[in-house]
Formats: sequence, structure tokens, C-alpha cells
Amino acid sequence: MAVWPPLSAAQRITLAIDDLEAPGFSARSLKATLAGAGTRELRLELGTVTIHGRTWRNARVHCRRLVLEKTAIACADAVIDVGEKFPISFTYLTRAKALDVTLKPAAGEEWRLRATFDRPEPEIDITVDHGRLARLAPWLPAGVPQVSAGTVGGSMVWNGAHGVTARLDVEGFAFSDKSGLRAGEKIKGRISLDAQESGGQWRWRAGVEWLEGEVFWQPLYLRGAGHEISAEGAFDAARVEIRDGRLKFAAIGEAEFGGVWDRRSGAVANGSARTGKLEGDALYLQVLKPFLAGTALGDLRMEGGVEIDARIENAQLASLELKLDKFSVEDIGRRFGLFGVNGRVPWHYSEPTQADLAIEGGEVLRLPFGSVRLPVAMRGLRFALDKLEVPLLDGALSVNDFRTISASGGWRWRFSGGVTPISMSRFTRSVGLPTMHGTLSAVIPEVRYGESTLAVDGALVFKIFDGTVVAKNVKLIEPFGKAPRLTADLDVRHLDLELLTRTYSFGNITGRVDARIEGLELANWQPVKFDARVASSPGEYPRKISQSAVENISALGGAGAAAAIQRSFLRFFEQFGYERLGLSCVLRNNVCEMSGIEDAPYGYVIVKGGGIPAISVIGYNRRVDWQELIRRLKRIMQDNVRAVVQ
Repeated sequence: MAVWPPLSAAQRITLAIDDLEAPGFSARSLKATLAGAGTRELRLELGTVTIHGRTWRNARVHCRRLVLEKTAIACADAVIDVGEKFPISFTYLTRAKALDVTLKPAAGEEWRLRATFDRPEPEIDITVDHGRLARLAPWLPAGVPQVSAGTVGGSMVWNGAHGVTARLDVEGFAFSDKSGLRAGEKIKGRISLDAQESGGQWRWRAGVEWLEGEVFWQPLYLRGAGHEISAEGAFDAARVEIRDGRLKFAAIGEAEFGGVWDRRSGAVANGSARTGKLEGDALYLQVLKPFLAGTALGDLRMEGGVEIDARIENAQLASLELKLDKFSVEDIGRRFGLFGVNGRVPWHYSEPTQADLAIEGGEVLRLPFGSVRLPVAMRGLRFALDKLEVPLLDGALSVNDFRTISASGGWRWRFSGGVTPISMSRFTRSVGLPTMHGTLSAVIPEVRYGESTLAVDGALVFKIFDGTVVAKNVKLIEPFGKAPRLTADLDVRHLDLELLTRTYSFGNITGRVDARIEGLELANWQPVKFDARVASSPGEYPRKISQSAVENISALGGAGAAAAIQRSFLRFFEQFGYERLGLSCVLRNNVCEMSGIEDAPYGYVIVKGGGIPAISVIGYNRRVDWQELIRRLKRIMQDNVRAVVQ
């Protein structure tokens, strides 16, 4: 509480008012005292003052040299105390009914109010020069971020007959909230507003230029670099109408918008937005990516042009049209990509439409495909494609009867199709596998996707290495997630071993094999569980195995026959006959429990000799660390590297 000096003379005039109220203003316990020589010293005490919800207690004004004349009341060097003291000056012209108040809280900072009351509708003009924005913090509603820095300059004029006009420049503006999820700093911009009230409705025009600074508004992080927004419209107690809205987003593009906001429901009742050509890379990085974090679309590379035309009717999206110009999008992890997309997608909520997109090429899980055209039929949230032929390496993928719909559990879709013969050497190089020979073809029964899981009804049938692979119970969970999971059972029949081994330093094996892999589980495309067994196919066919293949098979199963070859006359032979071969692995907890076609003393038989010369390979390690087994395989598969026997 301030301590006031003693009055300078005995002459004293006191005026006391218990209550004083006006729209947006109220005061309690007012007391004004004129004292001193010629009653030139003014002390004004206010118990409480409330202006638009903000209350001050024990506010005081002290003027030592009050000018009190017939036509004017003025003080050039008063002090106001509202918990903090500021210099203040004021003049009131009694005939003109004009008030002029100037507040100078700090050097170079000035807030000035001019008001006239000589007409039916008063006019109030506020000008600010280097005003500290932090002083406005007490006036802000609870729950909004708090202002911490910055200055404002400009003017605001309120006229009962002509409404409100404001022109403000903001510099160095900073704000934040307690959670840290909404913050900004070093913001520079301009604000303009013109509004007029008529018959209970306000008509307005507004504009904002954001020139510099940074804002983080979870999840968006934006930099000011010449962004602009302007609009006009009207509002009343029930709704806010926006007309002729224009948004310029630097480095991205421009848009026009308008609509009606229902203030009671808190939703857009009707609206529209139309963009010019938007730059895809900036649009994704600055606007889309923060909202897509943690999804399959959270880490993309995007380029090309996008145009958007959207309409909302009765508080729901009624239509959305996309135009793509040389548009490309690619997952950084190369899970999928579309390149050179051109065309139009005219979606409508209730009317049938058809998209027409031309794609120059793309890839799925590193497997490239060629140019394709997509004539997708659409109606609401139902999409259909009767037949599609996708060039895939030197073959093709056919998709038949593709159907998709959005349901309560998310998107669901299904299709069937097949794969015409594809070169295995090209396929394996594309997906990063060791080079294999032969061709791959497949029949694809119905494939369904729902609740983030892709499942195959029936069996996938592949032709590979002159044999057949049948995949059953195939499920792919979170196929485009960070760590997709695959489960399946595989039945392999009559694979040609010579095709499988001809290009490896593994060595040459002639013959046929069958394989059974049950309970296969892959996590992020790495095996974590399976029961696998590979064995010679029944029937008559040549059965030969090279010395290098014997050495490398021995390296997988443990030290044994390979050492014997080096010490005996058998090392002079390049090939040996065999009767049967086989190996099994049960993978659990990163450990492979291994066995062969039959038991042997202290081990298991991997290759059982037959013919002249013949050789048998015995494995001795029953439990092998899976990662160690993979390392052995990688060493064996490297060209010109001999197997390491452990």
C-alpha cells in the first residue's frame, strides 16, 4: 500500500461515491480529495475497479498540480499506483467533453487514450508506442498461453456509430503455456481489423501478416516467413460467417476459403476451401508430417504439385477433389513409393464418381513396378477397381475385383489375382536377397485387409526353382508399420537344388528337395520362430554333391567331414554321390535346435552317402545361436570365400 505525503494546507474538498457502473466497467468505494493551496492537489482512491473482468484493488492516483479551470481539468505529472507506479497525465475539456490520458510505464513506452463524449455515440482512440505485450497478460482469458515478451505499436479506434478499427504491429512477441505444448518466440507481424455492429450483428474484415518468428503448437512447428491470412464476414450470438478468406503459406502455396461456424455446436456447419498448386515437399514437412508421426505415413519424401478443393455441408465432408501434377511420394524406409503420379480424384460423399490416375512407376517393399493407370470407381467410402494389370519386373501382377470400405474398425479391403512368371534373379536383387535363378509365378486367392492385418483366404501357390511353394495361413500384421509381422505355414515340393545352388560359393548340389516350415513368424522381416525341415524328395534323379558344398554344410552343423576330406584321398574328388540329405531347425528364443535325416553317434546325419565315391556329413552341434548361424551362412554365400569350420 502506498504512503502518501501530508496535505499541504487545511483547505480540503472530498467527494465519496459508493458504487459506479457502466458497460464493462464498475468501481466501488471511490473517494476524491482536493487539497492544498488553491485546492490544486488531487488524490483519487478506488477500493476496487473492474474493467471487463479484470479487477484492481486499492488503486490510487496522485496529482500534485491539478489545473482546474472552467473549460478544462488537467494534470501533466500525475502518478497512478495499481501495485506498480507509473507516470500518467490527463486532460478533460469540459465543453468539448474530450478526455486525453497518457500513460508512460517505461522509457520509450507510451499508451494513450483519447475519448470524446459530445455526441450520441462516444469515440475512443487508443494509440500505443512500444507497448510491452506482457502488460496485457492479466486481461487474457484463463487457460490461454501466457505472454512473456514482445512489443506492440499502432492504434485502435472504437466508435459507437462506425464500429472498431485496429492497425497494430507486433515485434519480439513470445508466449508459452505450462505444458510446453504451445509456445512461440521472436514473432513479428501486422494485424488489421475493421468491424461494425448493426442490429445485433457484427460485420468485419481482418488480416494478419506473419513476417518472422517461430511457433510450436502441438504437433505443428512453424516459422514465420511472409505468411498472410485475410477474410471478411459477420458474426452474432449464434454463428460466425467467413467470406472471401485468403491464405498465403510461404513456400507452400495459396488457398481460398469460407464457411459458417456454429458457435453453439462448436463445428463448421458449411464451408469450402480451394487451393492453387501446392508444393508437395513443403506441404508434407511443415503441415502433414507432424499429424502423421507414428503412422505408416510418418516418414515420407514428397514432391510435385497438389491442388485441393473441399466442401463441407451439414457439418460433414461432402466432397474432396485432388489434382496431382508430377506428384511423387516415397517412404524413407523404402516400404512403398509412387512416382510421377498425374490425374484427378473427384470424391463425393453421396454421388458416384471415378478417379483417373496415371502412375509412371513405384515400389512396394523394395519391389519395383512399372507404369499403371487407376480408374477407381468411388461412392462415399466405397472404392472399387474391377481389373488391374501392374508390370512387375519382367512379369506382371494382376489384381481382380478390388473392393475397399471404411468401417468402424478402420479401412477394409479385398482382392484376388496372380503373378505371371518373374525372373528370380531380378526379384532377389530387388528385395536384397542372394541371387537366385529360375522364375517365380503365383496364384493369389482372395486377400483381405482389416484391423491392420492382411490375411489370405486359401493358399498362395508359387512356382519357383522348378518346384512348387504353397503358403497357407498367411497373415501380415501392420504391413506398413515400423515393425511388420508375418505368420505363415509353407509347404515346398520338388525344388531343383542345382538351380538353387549354382551361383553360390556354397558349392553345387544336384537333386530335388522338399521342405516344410510350420508356425513361421517374422518380426520386421526377421525370423523369430518356426519349425523347419528340408529333406530329399522321393523319386529317381541324379544325386551329386560337390566337395565345397560338403565343407559348407559341415560348417553349418559343426566340425566333422570337412576336416576328414582334407586328410584323406577323398580330397582328390570334386563330386560325391549321396543317398539322402536333410536338415531341420526349430527356432525358439533366438536358438536353433538342429537335427538331420537320422541320428548318429554323438550327432545327426545331414548327408548320407551313396554310390562311388560316397561321403556322409555328420553334424555335432544340436543347439546353435540363430545369429551365429546367419553369420555362417553369410560367410558361405560370399563369393570366393571358403567356409569357416567351427
